[in-house]
Amino acid sequence: MPQNSPFFPRRFAHRGVAQAAPENTIGAFEAAAAMGLEGIELDIHLSRDGVPVVIHDANLTRLTCGHPSKHSNARVKDLDWEALSQVEIPYANHTLNENPPNGAENEFLALLPNRVLGQDFNRDYTAAYADEPRMAKLMRLSDFLDWFADQAPAVMEAELEICAGGLAKPVFDLLDGHPAIKRCIVFSGHPAYICEMQELAACGGKPAGLRLGANLRRIDDSGLEDMEGMDLFEVGLNPGSFAKEDVLMLNRRGIEVLVNLMDTPEWWAELRTTGCYGFKTNYAGAFTRFAREWRVEN
Repeated sequence: MPQNSPFFPRRFAHRGVAQAAPENTIGAFEAAAAMGLEGIELDIHLSRDGVPVVIHDANLTRLTCGHPSKHSNARVKDLDWEALSQVEIPYANHTLNENPPNGAENEFLALLPNRVLGQDFNRDYTAAYADEPRMAKLMRLSDFLDWFADQAPAVMEAELEICAGGLAKPVFDLLDGHPAIKRCIVFSGHPAYICEMQELAACGGKPAGLRLGANLRRIDDSGLEDMEGMDLFEVGLNPGSFAKEDVLMLNRRGIEVLVNLMDTPEWWAELRTTGCYGFKTNYAGAFTRFAREWRVEN
């Protein structure tokens, strides 16, 4: 499916393609590039020694579940990059199924452990590890950016989520002058981190060519007022929280809409009418098959 498809918006793989490898790892990102997706979404925390690290959680508890000897509850901010670089993330029970579960879903359900880990409760970690002993590693944001600039398709974009305070400046500094900067969108869903980015941008600290976003989840009068004066390329909205008229209104302000986690065929069918820039999904492969079938049928 080409970028700017007249039928569906851009596909952003949420934390990479987590069917191929554990979330937010190079294997998941390489799979997104190989599938020809238009975008990748990833998450960033800050190590104790000030290194932006690609990871969603503030600690290692979930990602190291099932490791036969190195499960850890340590917090990212308490470890230097040297220690974080040695962390092993099991593939076993840490990848998603190919297709979304049956039934209605929303953003909250997408974060439940059995969804994020892909865990089969009829198959424990020990049995899963015996069949799948591979391990993945964490990566620095700088490593991702270098890979993204050198190996990802030129049409692919990256949405970088700031998940901790104090990250705006080091992330902006890494992107300043980087070959990948014009393909990156830095955003957050946390009000304090959004303010941190916007204040830095207002003081002239935003590198030339960088686009910013804010995951607002829904639009109301207060949100529209908050957007006034912000430097925004896009806002994130939840499925069902907006209409096409809202997208057009934001477009007139020069703001695009990137929809959060549309992971059912019912939502996918509605994507054609939203006018949004793109959407995040945990099931890019299943969506792509759905979109191809829809185009054949219509």
